[in-house]
Amino acid sequence: MIFDIVLKIYHRYYICVHCLGRMFSLLGSNTTNQERGYSLLLSLTMENHKSFFSDSKEQQEIGLANLKILAEKANYLPAQRVLTNEGIKYLAINSNQTCYLCQGIFLKIKEFGEKAENILKGIEFNNFLVGSTPASQIINREDNLKAEFKILEAESFKSHFNREIGKNISEKLNKPPEFSNPDITIIYFFDYESSSIELILKSLFIYGRYNKFMRGIPQTHWICRNCLGKGCTKCNFSGKQYPTSVEELISPEFVTESKTTDSKFHGAGREDIDVKMLGTGRPFIIELRNPQIRTLDLIKIEKKVNKINKKKVKIRDLRFSNKKEVIRMKGEASNTKKVYRALIETENKISKNLFEEKIKKLKFTFENKKINQRTPIRVSHRRADKVRKKTIYKIGGKFVNSNLLEFTIETQGGTYIKELINGDKGRTSPSFADVFEEQLVCKELDVLEISS
Repeated sequence: MIFDIVLKIYHRYYICVHCLGRMFSLLGSNTTNQERGYSLLLSLTMENHKSFFSDSKEQQEIGLANLKILAEKANYLPAQRVLTNEGIKYLAINSNQTCYLCQGIFLKIKEFGEKAENILKGIEFNNFLVGSTPASQIINREDNLKAEFKILEAESFKSHFNREIGKNISEKLNKPPEFSNPDITIIYFFDYESSSIELILKSLFIYGRYNKFMRGIPQTHWICRNCLGKGCTKCNFSGKQYPTSVEELISPEFVTESKTTDSKFHGAGREDIDVKMLGTGRPFIIELRNPQIRTLDLIKIEKKVNKINKKKVKIRDLRFSNKKEVIRMKGEASNTKKVYRALIETENKISKNLFEEKIKKLKFTFENKKINQRTPIRVSHRRADKVRKKTIYKIGGKFVNSNLLEFTIETQGGTYIKELINGDKGRTSPSFADVFEEQLVCKELDVLEISS
């Protein structure tokens, strides 16, 4: 019987109504643990008051004994008044006694809420979630009590605490809780003596496309290979392999406007450092971590980035995105189609007529066919050594002079174009060099278009 368990608990420990209700939280619905605790104590008081008036002396004694437990051990005011009205004395207990389980934590919900409210000032968010990490002492004490009295219907301390704090914060800030994808997660760390709060702000994702008009700029920050980012004479103590990158040219304005602590640049593939990115640009998503401002003027940011980086990089088509799109963009990168312009130098002079013959052979050899590409020598130190099959869709050519040829090449995403041209010592097969039967060097390479 529930009543028997409640009386046994109070015979040994004092627990507050919040914790009492939590012990039976899985029984009944549409109420709070506090209300459930009060209801149990009131029902027990009424039941034993009735027993006190029983014709059975034994029942009278049981009723009186239980009323005294409720008045003295549970410090329950209605039970105290019953005994007073019946002219029965009871042992007065300190009304400020502390709950054995929570040590008064559930009496400080307002205080916990105010602490979060102060920390959240200046941070923009639409919804939130509360999490907590109580000290092991709190959890162990509760587990031991439940084991001692064989209680199986209790809610966890964490769930009870998180819900009560969540309701308090929601009412204070007029913000709804969000359980699946909150803008902010408020995590409480606490023991019986102290508490602290950690905020986890959901990343903000911005999609766009970028053009790179300069050669010699990598897509993302590269640390110096010599000092591994510590700073040395080779990198002029910058810690960087290259002075700047597309990421470093684009990101600062987003970081400033969102008041974020950090950002990460996600590109739909990447062009080589010496390759321009032209046309409508390469898709990218910038992830702003722990942003204090979530409502950004993307048009303003776009104009500012483009003005500062004129003739270097340009961004366009900015819109808000999400993590799912990052995953999808990365996963689909190899399925995109890319159009390149390659300026190729031949080892030997070539006539225009021979060039026309080679173009026909290139089309026959490559168009709408797959090639085998083993990981190129130049990237083998950072990429897995394996053979990739890539489709070449279309090839066009232009005779510039006897040693210089220009090609447009439409390929599957992830194709190594330089190696498609030079063969990479047989690691890419077939190659343009195989068709021309001589060494070819890619002097310039530009990405003209990326499409899905």
